[in-house]
Amino acid sequence: MSEIGLPLLLAIFVWWLSTGVILYLDGLGRRSFRWSMMGASALSAVALWGLYVTSTWETPSAAYIAFLCALMIWGWNEMAFLMGYLSGPRRIAADPAAVGFKRFKQASQTIIEHELAIVASGVLIGLLTWGGTNQFGLWTFAILWSMRMSTKINIFLGAPNIPDEFLPAHFKYLSTYFRRRSMNGFFPFAITGATLFTAFLVHMAFSVQASSFERVGYMLLTTLMALAVLEHWLLYVPISATKLWSWGLSSHKLSGRTAQDEASPAEMHAVASHVDMQKPATHEASLTSWSVDISRPCDPRELRLVLDAVVGGLFGQVERVDGAARSSEGWLRFAVADGRATLDKIKILEDRQGRVTAVGRAFDRERLGAAFAACAA
Repeated sequence: MSEIGLPLLLAIFVWWLSTGVILYLDGLGRRSFRWSMMGASALSAVALWGLYVTSTWETPSAAYIAFLCALMIWGWNEMAFLMGYLSGPRRIAADPAAVGFKRFKQASQTIIEHELAIVASGVLIGLLTWGGTNQFGLWTFAILWSMRMSTKINIFLGAPNIPDEFLPAHFKYLSTYFRRRSMNGFFPFAITGATLFTAFLVHMAFSVQASSFERVGYMLLTTLMALAVLEHWLLYVPISATKLWSWGLSSHKLSGRTAQDEASPAEMHAVASHVDMQKPATHEASLTSWSVDISRPCDPRELRLVLDAVVGGLFGQVERVDGAARSSEGWLRFAVADGRATLDKIKILEDRQGRVTAVGRAFDRERLGAAFAACAA
């Protein structure tokens, strides 16, 4: 029983815990990313060494070690992507007019660095374990990559329950590359193939010829594959998995007023007229300010994408943004500060001109202005 139940429970627990930890670290803000990546890199170096050392071992403990080491290397790749170190050259919203191959090309440009890093990691694992009898680490990494790729294809082609709430603020623009559809033509083939492969792994785990080493290893792979199949189905059934990682997502909550909060008339006057910001401190003497009118009503969703792009560094070193704009839902107040974006509904009694002010050291004012202008509803 320990060769079946323990691997199953361990795989589920590690899947849940590692996902939550990565989500939590990703929500702490850009200032913490360097330290998180340094820690993840150190663990990945240990994991590579562990895969190499155990590649010739045929014991249950070797199967566990290989499985956990592969997960640590996968976690490094996920963190490097979510924290913006390895994503792609395109870091803006999708072109609404792009269809077919053009849309696919744009979507690929947002994640190509991440995909190449995963391939490189898989090749490195294969080289380190080449000729060894313990290949469970390589199989673990291959399952994670193939099923994640399948998930990406499904949300690109369209699925009803896309978990875009897991995206950090600086990557919200990626949601513009997703489609919400009741079904796509790829899903039936993907889920059928994944289910059949899961059944094959179950057969290998329960085979009477399997050794303790093989039984543990195949049971770990079976559980991981079954969880991947479950994640695929969650794209189509009306069940949200967000509560499973509410503790991990807690760091993503933005501070400030809620959308329903109503500001005082004096505060609204300051926002609407954009009174000059206070003079920067001495250590910020190199900061420069920029501002522009927003004459047309804005689409809240497009405005949010621009703010997320500012947080993501798309326009350069923008330290702060403050502004107000009209929309079909009323007036909106928006801001970027300390690596976080906020967008709230407000009530302004007077009909005033929308305006945005930005402060930074070196940022592209022309592109930033064009981005806000493109938010027009």
